[in-house]
Amino acid sequence: MGAGGAVLIIVVAAVLLIFVAVALVLLVAAAVVRTSGKNPRPLAWTGVGVLAIPVLFVAVLVVWGQLVRDPDTIELDLREPVQLSSLPEDNEDFPGMRDYDSEHIDLILPGGERFEAEVDGVLVWSDDGYVIGVTFDRRAREEGETESLTREWERELGGAGTVEVDADYSDHGRVRAAVPVDPTP
Repeated sequence: MGAGGAVLIIVVAAVLLIFVAVALVLLVAAAVVRTSGKNPRPLAWTGVGVLAIPVLFVAVLVVWGQLVRDPDTIELDLREPVQLSSLPEDNEDFPGMRDYDSEHIDLILPGGERFEAEVDGVLVWSDDGYVIGVTFDRRAREEGETESLTREWERELGGAGTVEVDADYSDHGRVRAAVPVDPTP
């Protein structure tokens, strides 16, 4: 997130806090009016209405965040050791490996570079509770895609991983990549 995003978050948080403060002032004023024997309902309802604005904003933000997140993306920051327990659960009982039917992978490589790709699946390998490697592949959908995808993945992975081509897989072949990870905490 850039500086502009941080400023926007601070401004939105400040506006929401102002709404909460105004609502609390109105509700306290309603309580004071009630003790004087007058009708506190207009102030109380106004305070509740003003308080509803930040509550609804946060609720809508949470629901929107759940709707737009991509559950089929495996995201890993490989600059530091990754505990297997921090990964999404799966239905595999095979020790040492988790198999994800993910459609996208988003890695921060050990050198700090970012690698993103559309994939057909991701395997996360582990030992002693730490990730020791990530492999992923993609079936070529058209003629010549294996060569271009291989060059692209080799360039983007640099020395952080290896890329292989399985030309006999399916109609147009498959590209598979492996990124080893240092599990030492």
